[in-house]
Amino acid sequence: MRYPFGIHCGSWVYWASQLPHIARIDVIGIHSNDIGWQHAWENHWSPLRKGKLHYWSLQKNASWTRFIGAKGVWHNFNHPDDLLASFLAEISHQDSPIYLSIDKDVLSSEVVMTNWDQGLFLEQHLQSLIQACQGRLIAADITGDISAYHYKNYFKRFLAASDGQQEPSLTEIENWQLQQKALNRRLVHEINTAWMN
Repeated sequence: MRYPFGIHCGSWVYWASQLPHIARIDVIGIHSNDIGWQHAWENHWSPLRKGKLHYWSLQKNASWTRFIGAKGVWHNFNHPDDLLASFLAEISHQDSPIYLSIDKDVLSSEVVMTNWDQGLFLEQHLQSLIQACQGRLIAADITGDISAYHYKNYFKRFLAASDGQQEPSLTEIENWQLQQKALNRRLVHEINTAWMN
C-alpha cells in the first residue's frame, strides 16, 4: 500500500520487497477490501509484476493484478483451510529461510479483537503456519495488539475515522488486551520451536 507520509500498516511490504536479499513476500489471509480494484492505485505494482509479492486472499477480488501484467500473484479462496493448505503445499517445495510477520488482524474477531479489519483465520491456522516453518524460521514478529488512543493530529483522527474504527470502552480494551497477551504467549511458544538451527 502507498502511504505518502512514512511507513505504516501494509506500506512496509513495498519497502521490504526492494531489499535484494528478500526473494519473495507472501501476504496471506487478506480479508480486506484494500486489495480490491477500487484500491488498486494504492498498491505498489512493481513487486507484483516481478512476482516478488503474492496476495493470498479470502473472499476478496484482486483480479485487477492480471491487467497490470502480474499473472499468478493473486490467490483467492473461500475458506481459510483451503488457503492455508494451498500455501503450505507451495512452501513445502522450498527450503529458503523465512521471516514470519504475524499481524493479528488476519484473525477472526472470535479469536481476538483488533483495531482494524478482521480476517477469517483461527488460531489453529497460525499455529499450523508456524509449524510449517519448522527449521527455516530466521526471524519473526507479532503485531496487531489492540489499543485506544485519541490522536492529537487532525489528519490522524481523520484516517482513524475513515477506517471505520469504533472507540471501545476502557473495560472492553482491558479484556481484549488480556486475550491478546494470552494469544501472544501461545504464538511465541510455538515460534520458539521453529527457529532455524
